[in-house]
Formats: sequence, C-alpha cells, structure tokens
Amino acid sequence: MRFKNRPVPEHFLLEVAALPRPAKLDELLGGPGPFELEIGSGKGTFLVAEALARPDVRFLGIEYMKKYAAYAADRLRRAGAENARAIGHDAVEIVREVIPADSLQAVHVYFPDPWPKARHHKRRIVRKDVLREFERVVQPGGTIRIVTDHPEYAEWIEDVLQTSDFPRIDYTPPVSAGEGELVGTNFERKYIVRDGRPFFPFCLQKPAG
Repeated sequence: MRFKNRPVPEHFLLEVAALPRPAKLDELLGGPGPFELEIGSGKGTFLVAEALARPDVRFLGIEYMKKYAAYAADRLRRAGAENARAIGHDAVEIVREVIPADSLQAVHVYFPDPWPKARHHKRRIVRKDVLREFERVVQPGGTIRIVTDHPEYAEWIEDVLQTSDFPRIDYTPPVSAGEGELVGTNFERKYIVRDGRPFFPFCLQKPAG
C-alpha cells in the first residue's frame, strides 16, 4: 500500500528496541488513567476514535505491519490524541515480554487474520498459549474483547475460550462505535455495506477477587 503523503509518526510511534522488558507502562505513556491494548490496530481507525472519545484512558495499539503502525501513529499525531501510542511489531512478543501482569483494563482484538488454511492455524492470534498471556496482563475486573467475521474462526475462538477460567460476559460495543456497529473499524463498515455479513463477538472478564 502506498500513502499519498509520507507518515510523520513522531513520538506517537514507540521504538521497539527501546522498550524495557518488562516495561513500566507509565514510563511509555505518562498521564493519569488506566491502560488498554488493541492488537492488530491496522491504520488506526479504532485506536484514534477510542482515544479521542475516552481521554481519561491511555491506549497502546500494536500492528505487525510497520507501515500501517506508522500511519496509525501519524493519525494519532494529526488528531492530537496524546493518550495513545502505536507499536509496529509482533503482538505476541510485545505482550509476553513488554506488558507487565495485571496492568491492562482491556485487551481488544478486532477482526484478526483468520489464517483459514489448516497449516496456518498456528499463526492465529487467538490460541491457548496467547490467551494465557492475555489473562496474565489483564487486571482484576478487566476484559478480553474479541470480534471476528469468520464463522470457522469463531468456532475456533469459542473452543479456545472454553479453556479459560474467566467468566464470559455480554459484549458491549466501545464508546466510539457508531449505531449498529460492534467495533467501528473500516473493515467492519466495509463489509456491513458490501454484504451484511454476520460478526461474532466474545468477551471474558478477569475475576475481581
């Protein structure tokens, strides 16, 4: 993908090599408020909208495609969303090595790549070993929120979530979602308009006590 103008991410794009392992999140992004993490933030539609809608929350967005992460950071800069940062790297590595335990109010995973071929299932972000990491980094009372549009992947996710001790709760759309939307990403809006495909939401909550 080519961008019309070269992204100018400035301090909104965190340098992976400089990240402490594990990190103190307050040192990555100062200011008051809890932290939330979006995995697969793409070009930043959700990240920007949610950061602007909830200035009392600090957001980190991880996107494997570095050019998309830079674009998301550029959008954060242009929007003045100082309560959010983007990271261009492998999300599993960042969660395992950088994010401390019990530090996140929510983990958002929206429309992850379904990797439909059986030989590629090991690349899926929602799998048992990664779910254990999500459970580790979410604070008591925090949530793990997942939405997919892929029916077979939805069945896979259901099976994976059955291995968790966290109770299931009703999924509610984020504040920045529009009427009738589950998330409010460009992906969701594209396919609602194109073919009205169904979406499958999931939500787990870490026990408070």
